[in-house]
Amino acid sequence: MSKSIEEILAVAEDEAYHRVTTATIAAVPQALRDEHEALVALLPTLLSDTIEDHPDRLVTAERIIEIEAEMEASTIEFRFRCIGHRAWADLLRAHAPTKEQLRQDRSLDHNPETFPDAAMAASCVEPAMSVEDVARLAASPLIDVTAWSRLWNACIKANVVDKNPKSLAAAGLIRHRSEESGPPPSTTESLAAFSSGE
Repeated sequence: MSKSIEEILAVAEDEAYHRVTTATIAAVPQALRDEHEALVALLPTLLSDTIEDHPDRLVTAERIIEIEAEMEASTIEFRFRCIGHRAWADLLRAHAPTKEQLRQDRSLDHNPETFPDAAMAASCVEPAMSVEDVARLAASPLIDVTAWSRLWNACIKANVVDKNPKSLAAAGLIRHRSEESGPPPSTTESLAAFSSGE
């Protein structure tokens, strides 16, 4: 059923339809990590010995569970929302690669030193962050390589990536079932079929 441009714009401008992705990072005090590591190291001994040898082993096990619950509760969630094609393109232009960066990599479409901070500041809705906030966060020891990758990937997924490999694999399985021939396709095969328009 066709829609009028007014109906399409109403959907396009409705925040309920804007893609949102999340990323979580752990903010666990080192003392808690150390305690957890020490107690987990005791587990093989506690499990192999008798209760008489370690009468407090249940207390130790309960403490491990408590710490893990605290660690789980210590995660911080970041929510990124798609800013739209035009705003993303404007950011790319504002943070174009330098001549030196292009000499090193001609495929660059952005300045890798400034664009990620600007893109994350523009996209992150919870918590709201300025470019300076993102730079401070990235410079903190809390944000290791893995944490930064999670944040950046969530930002990219909100704004650029709109194909879910798992969903494509599921679509491939459904297609295979209807055809009833050969083994189920792998995720790679499903992606290839999708991109080829099959």
